[in-house]
Amino acid sequence: MQRVAIQIDDPDLLDQVSTILAGEQDKVVLDPREPDVVIADHLPVCEGVPIIVLGRLSNALEVLKSGASGVLPPDATLSDLLLAIDAVAHGFAILRRNVFYPEWSDSTLSPVPIKPSAPRPDHILTSRELEVLRLLAEGASNKLIARRLGISFHTAKFHVASIAAKLDATGRTDAVAQAVRLGLIML
Repeated sequence: MQRVAIQIDDPDLLDQVSTILAGEQDKVVLDPREPDVVIADHLPVCEGVPIIVLGRLSNALEVLKSGASGVLPPDATLSDLLLAIDAVAHGFAILRRNVFYPEWSDSTLSPVPIKPSAPRPDHILTSRELEVLRLLAEGASNKLIARRLGISFHTAKFHVASIAAKLDATGRTDAVAQAVRLGLIML
């Protein structure tokens, strides 16, 4: 159960969020004194506590850079709020997928440039390569991949090399990391 403080200046938004969360007493306790998470409509709020800001998504990256742990639109659903509360309480940052795919570097956020002419990542790999990639993510060796997919060891090795080349990875582990970043697989 998460203790949540609400620090929202907009009275309509405050009423909306309070009402939504009040019905979830088995998952969330509204506690302004020692919260695990703060839901706010502005920054700064308080130091050392994860903050979810309900606001415009157009400036979401700036809000995250300013210290928020998550940014959701003001009309976020109950399931979005509960997921965000749980995630930020466990140290994750929340940003809607359709805003940007942020890339962490030196503790700062910078948007990943989106190239309209670039092929979608899921179209880069064949369906067999995606199967091999999933097995790679599980830590399977080339021998185990070959056994599970009913292919030869050399074919499995070829698929692994092809995946690494297509994802511009330096090896097996980097290929899995690149695939996670591109949203091809989830760990």
